[in-house]
Amino acid sequence: MNPIQYFTIGYRPEFLFIGIILGVIFGIYAYFRVRYALKDSEMSKNKKLTINLIIPILTFIICSFNIRSYVSILTLYLILSSIIADIIKIIWKYLLKGKHLNFIPKFHKNGIIAIIIFAAIIISGVYGMNHIEPTEYNITTDKIDNNSYKIVWVSDIHYGTVQNPQLVKDSISKINDLKPDIVVLGGDIVDERTSKEGMEEIFNQLGQINSTYGTYFIFGNHDTQPSKTALEGGNRTYSDEELNNTIKNNGIEILKDEKVTINDDVVLVGRCDAKLEMINRTNISSILNDSDLSKYIVVLDHQPIESENNSKQGADLQISGHTHGGQVFPVSLIEKMKGMLVYGEFQFGDMKQIVSSGLTGWGWLLRNEAKCEYVIININ
Repeated sequence: MNPIQYFTIGYRPEFLFIGIILGVIFGIYAYFRVRYALKDSEMSKNKKLTINLIIPILTFIICSFNIRSYVSILTLYLILSSIIADIIKIIWKYLLKGKHLNFIPKFHKNGIIAIIIFAAIIISGVYGMNHIEPTEYNITTDKIDNNSYKIVWVSDIHYGTVQNPQLVKDSISKINDLKPDIVVLGGDIVDERTSKEGMEEIFNQLGQINSTYGTYFIFGNHDTQPSKTALEGGNRTYSDEELNNTIKNNGIEILKDEKVTINDDVVLVGRCDAKLEMINRTNISSILNDSDLSKYIVVLDHQPIESENNSKQGADLQISGHTHGGQVFPVSLIEKMKGMLVYGEFQFGDMKQIVSSGLTGWGWLLRNEAKCEYVIININ
């Protein structure tokens, strides 16, 4: 990874305002925290003043420049660790009356407690990115009489970027053991940092999954990113045509605002990604216009959007990814405040909506929100 990506990864100008607000808050906190730490120091007044100004200013600049960068996230976690350490000190002083754990004041002042908490956050984040678990949902419907279907949804692999590729391969092997009826690759299988060799490798692996009624692919917002995305470190070395041909040559069917009927029971509706092709994205009512709504309608959309409208149009289930379950704190809180469905199972009228956190993650090497997962949906 290019060192500059630690500052620029995932830059989005709309987050500038949030960055400035957090920069001001954290900068003020850093000023008083550093002043407290240096209170009994033997440094000269000028040195204390210099340090006491530099650290808050750096904190403000780092957060304001790009709140989504590695450096900003680590700064955020360090500040939060220090605040938690402050809370521990307050509990010790006022609830325990300072009668026990007498090391707390010293360890708090010199930052040891905060560093321990910070280390725990980072270690748990690394662990989260390097462990993949299945998540299973069971759905009952009266639209299917004599059959049951096991759908496996895999999305947001971002292959070869932030997670050990062997973990992905191991998960694919476990999926094969499940003997799924339908496999859906829900977008962002590759991204702007995936090499051509990596792209070919992952679709070759996914194409080897034995599914009764086939493996289907829908595009995410990263699969066809430009070959050069400077602020996100992109350096894609293959064309859209090469990507499409690789997917098809591995026996995977691409659905772009298209539908396919499985065994005269289930209708899969694969959507174009909203971010990439919003202008050319077909209205769901047009896609379902001639559909038999007595069949079980499953909408496959990388982003968890248009759920209410899909429900009104007769869909029974919508499966999405994209959000990564937030991936790093406090992204999920921000997304929920914006009204996004971040993770889990939701209900819109008669339609269920399932949002997966994805098999991997994007950008950061950490995951401390939601888990890395593939989703198993049993329709009975």
